[in-house]
Amino acid sequence: MFANEEPIRARENVLVTKRWAHVILSLAFIFPMSEPTRTLAQDAQKSPVQGKWRPKDGLYASPGKGFAGICQESGDLILGLRENDISGHEWGCRVRKVTDTAPDAIRIDMTCSDYNLAEDLKKPEDTEFKEVMLLKKVDDKSMLVRKTVDRKFKDPEWKAVYCPKVAQQLYRDGIAENRAKREQEKAAAKTTWQPHDGVYASPGADFDDRCAKNPDLIIRLRQSAATIGPTSCYVAHVSVEPPGSVTLDANCEGLVTTVVLSKVDDQSLLLGESRPGQAARTNQSLSYCPPAAQRDFTESKSK
Repeated sequence: MFANEEPIRARENVLVTKRWAHVILSLAFIFPMSEPTRTLAQDAQKSPVQGKWRPKDGLYASPGKGFAGICQESGDLILGLRENDISGHEWGCRVRKVTDTAPDAIRIDMTCSDYNLAEDLKKPEDTEFKEVMLLKKVDDKSMLVRKTVDRKFKDPEWKAVYCPKVAQQLYRDGIAENRAKREQEKAAAKTTWQPHDGVYASPGADFDDRCAKNPDLIIRLRQSAATIGPTSCYVAHVSVEPPGSVTLDANCEGLVTTVVLSKVDDQSLLLGESRPGQAARTNQSLSYCPPAAQRDFTESKSK
């Protein structure tokens, strides 16, 4: 090897490196940064809140004595942001909007039902309240909570801790069970029969006249009411027995009465009636009255 060969190779490597740097730089001008990459970079600069935080859905309770027991009894707070609902002791809310106020804090705007608050304010039980909840992360399992009451922050913030796995699983099992039960009830409702609300009379020659003037039965289950002949009844409970029978537990002008309605077809039924200490009334065949009689009855009630 010649004495000056190594310096020569070193200079050649430097020249090659410079040439590749020049080529790469030239390619950068020919093929600029792709549009998706620029958009992501621009979006990152525009985003006011980096690393958005969302608390886990599930049960939360205030830490301290009795924490485990409160968790077993559905906790102090139930978050269901994926289902847009939040609830607590005798109140429940639908989530309308979630706003990030900081990397580790959110504001939740809600529409709430609160039986106790409605009672305190002497408002109807079904009154809806617009409320706000503020949540701020403390660590992976806890957060600070503050909620308005009738649109005002009346109570101080409190610490909510995520309940243990056992309590969370019990809660999830309960939700799944209730959901399955509702689905079963929906399926059963499609196959079971319920009588039409409206006016009924015994079929015969003067059917239309009796429908208009002296019906044998008026059903208003949506209003928990029924009229049997001249007697008005308050319907306390309705039992549906597939495939075609409905039992009404009623109070008919002070007398406890059991009314059984049995399907004959889509327009007719059998009426059975019994009271304690009295002989049961035999099944009476009744038919649903014509539209004119139904309309007259509806209009008379609206007046």
